Amino acid sequence: MERHDRSSIESLAAEIMPRLSPDGGAFETAEIGRDGPDLSPSAISARIERSEETLRRAVEMDLTAADPALTRQVLVNGREGLELIAGQRDRTQAPMAAVAAALEVIVRTDGSRPSFLVREDAPDFATSPAGGWADLFGDPLREAEVRTALAAVGRIDITHPLMPYAGTGWLVAPDVIVTNRHVAQLFVAFPEGEAPRLRTELDPRFDFGHEFAGRDSADARPLRELLFCGARAIPPVGIDHGCLDLAVFRLAAPVPETRRPLALAEGRRVALPQTQVFVAGYPARPDPASLGTVSETDRVLRLLFDKLWGFKRLAPGEITPSTLGGRTLNHDASTLGGNSGSLVMGLDSLPFVTGLHYGGSWGGDRTNWAHVLGAVLDEPGLPGLPHTTLAGLCAAEGIARRAF
Repeated sequence: MERHDRSSIESLAAEIMPRLSPDGGAFETAEIGRDGPDLSPSAISARIERSEETLRRAVEMDLTAADPALTRQVLVNGREGLELIAGQRDRTQAPMAAVAAALEVIVRTDGSRPSFLVREDAPDFATSPAGGWADLFGDPLREAEVRTALAAVGRIDITHPLMPYAGTGWLVAPDVIVTNRHVAQLFVAFPEGEAPRLRTELDPRFDFGHEFAGRDSADARPLRELLFCGARAIPPVGIDHGCLDLAVFRLAAPVPETRRPLALAEGRRVALPQTQVFVAGYPARPDPASLGTVSETDRVLRLLFDKLWGFKRLAPGEITPSTLGGRTLNHDASTLGGNSGSLVMGLDSLPFVTGLHYGGSWGGDRTNWAHVLGAVLDEPGLPGLPHTTLAGLCAAEGIARRAF
């Protein structure tokens, strides 16, 4: 048995508790994340049973090929981790890293921070326990706007033997999409002293499909031109929050009118902590070369969810406090390894896009980062492109903005 000191238990609790639903997922909509989780023995048992049922159903739906022994051990470690946080024990069978990994799985499978597969531009609530989130997203006033947002999200595919796609993008004009600059760097050459150029041998293209057990391809369009991007290259390893990790491309042809371009949200209110948001995009398998030493949490997540990389998903969560200034927001949605280029949208500011997801931490303190779009409108971009700022691009391309 592993004995844990009070400081390590408190650190674990600080990481997990804010993301646990009050009672294992079956909470009232208005209470999400507000009243604190119930960690009584009966509530812990109910939470573990919910996660066990989710993982069992995932096997039946062919969502995972995980070893049953791994699933059983994760549930044991998760129960002991919850009991550890609740003060019901000070020892666990597994080391702290394995306990933390198991608790991350519990958060993702008990309805606290689910990640729903998307089919026909709608979240499929059968693919992850929804808790009170199903009521929020099923509200008639929100449902159509959520579908509008999901219909505007696509995957940037490339022709490469080891990397079938580069990341996520989303529509802001009939033939214009937004993604990350670090995504663009995978298929755009940036020769010093020359204009950037698309690497045509990689055949970059934008596709609204790639749904699990759904549409494989939908309204695909080649990328034609880089219109704007952050002025500085994004480092291949680590995170430089001072860089503008944003790029905008023109497609070779407009998409059908049934896919409505999204507008940008502005104002401090849309990025306040505890604001309920969702991330929409295509989680990518994390690259160990860019992560350094992969943590136990990421190892377990990759084993459990390995079949789900690359499919369109919606993941709800909340904006969390940030120390990175007004141009960056933190959020705690389940990004399953990486959602580069995904949109971040507030449930109270639908269907306007609040942020552009650009990365997350991979250690014990797990968080996700996104640019607050309203705060980076006037940042200068790379010289020599058609537009020098995002604000100028919005004006020229008719991209709508709204202050909240």
